[in-house]
Amino acid sequence: MDAQVQVDQNINDNNNNDENSADSNSVVVSKKHYWWGGLFLLFGLYILGSYVSSGPSIDNEDVGSFGPPISLVLIGVGGYFLFFGRNFFAKESETVEYFEAIAMAVGIALTVRAFFVEPFKIPSGSMIPTLLVGDYLFVSKSAYGYRLPFTQSRVLMGSGPERGDVAVFEYPRDPDKDYIKRIVGLPGDRIVYRSKRLYINDKPVEYQAMGPYKYLTVQGEAKDVALFTEKLENAHHPILVQSYSFMDGYTDQIIPDDHYFVMGDNRDNSNDSRAWGFVPAHRLVGKAQRIFWSWDQHSDGLFDGVRWDRFWTPVE
Repeated sequence: MDAQVQVDQNINDNNNNDENSADSNSVVVSKKHYWWGGLFLLFGLYILGSYVSSGPSIDNEDVGSFGPPISLVLIGVGGYFLFFGRNFFAKESETVEYFEAIAMAVGIALTVRAFFVEPFKIPSGSMIPTLLVGDYLFVSKSAYGYRLPFTQSRVLMGSGPERGDVAVFEYPRDPDKDYIKRIVGLPGDRIVYRSKRLYINDKPVEYQAMGPYKYLTVQGEAKDVALFTEKLENAHHPILVQSYSFMDGYTDQIIPDDHYFVMGDNRDNSNDSRAWGFVPAHRLVGKAQRIFWSWDQHSDGLFDGVRWDRFWTPVE
């Protein structure tokens, strides 16, 4: 009799545990729509805030951006989950499992891309010979801090960019475009470019001639130029100069606070601060770090065009 009572008691205890576990799972499930709704809202507001703080295009106001519609979709989905998503997540189905797995993977990828590392492709020859057309590189998004959504302020910026950094930034006249150039002037500097020579704060930058250099443009045109090593404080890097080019890009300017002066290493084939002015700090995207893939578009075959020697080389 006592044994039967003990068995019944164990069964009741197990049933109570199962009920408590079920209640606990129910509570977790009931809160899932809050978590997912909140995440979608945060991502949507972040994208929208980045677009608002970036501002519209100056050169071409008719060019649209995917930022606002994507952000509105995310905000709408987030709002739907918050108010009407409880029944959806309460269902134990493959649809919910697939959604959570895909959303989690996409969310992790977008978080890494937005806050840590983003890949970029080099489409033009403005940074030859440092960066070649067809180079793919990683850019550190945390190097210069982060822009606060809906503002033009940056946080966690530290000392900011250093002279000689190769930086990616939003083109000031069309924020939907990303440019990559070398930072040669910091806030407060006087920058003079005259007769193909750079002067910083009335001091000429030191150059060392390295001999002739030949490269192909994107259109396949051969260019014969002169190769130099330019010394910006502790940063030594190559530049190209065409002695017969009519483009001098003369400038004499003092850089305002929170702005930077950028130039391409291919000095006579670069659309940079000499033409359109300074880069505001809030338009900085990140610092170029390493090349992870490189392919020559002028090659005959797929594998013949791979520049194996450029794999994982640092951008300096």
